[in-house]
Amino acid sequence: MNNSNQMIRTMVIFMTITILMLLVGCKNNNVPTESMTPSTDSSSTPTSTSPQAPPKTPGPTQNGETKTFIYGGLKLEVTNVYEVRTESMNDDGGNPHEYSVFVCYPSATVTVLTADMSDSNFTADGKSHANWGVLLASGERKDIVDNMDSFHVTPDILGIYNLESSMYVLKLENKND
Repeated sequence: MNNSNQMIRTMVIFMTITILMLLVGCKNNNVPTESMTPSTDSSSTPTSTSPQAPPKTPGPTQNGETKTFIYGGLKLEVTNVYEVRTESMNDDGGNPHEYSVFVCYPSATVTVLTADMSDSNFTADGKSHANWGVLLASGERKDIVDNMDSFHVTPDILGIYNLESSMYVLKLENKND
């Protein structure tokens, strides 16, 4: 009789914990409006925008400013930047994540100064691998690697993101006049 009471108590405690865990999981009611990568179901939602003042009107030979973007070990140089702003979104766990948005004039280019490749000492094949990628509107990506050629900012390029977390670190937009 004593054993069955212990078993019933254990089952009640286990069921109570399970129900509480399910209820806590239902608390996150974010509705995704923009997915970071088409291949994953992300609950990332842009939540705020804090724009900065645009630079002075460009001269006839200059289309904008040259900005250096640094995130961890990744270092990029972006030319013909019209304005920079910050947006935030929630990651899959509901935690806020901020990223920069560069609005660029036509003919803007991105140059990879430091690619921040993985350490070859910690990979199974002994080679460095990309940590960052360029997300394209088609859903494809281009890995950011050492000695990569500069590339133009086109409407097909959505931004730079972390390959492991699939989170933007830099979103690229074209200025529409």
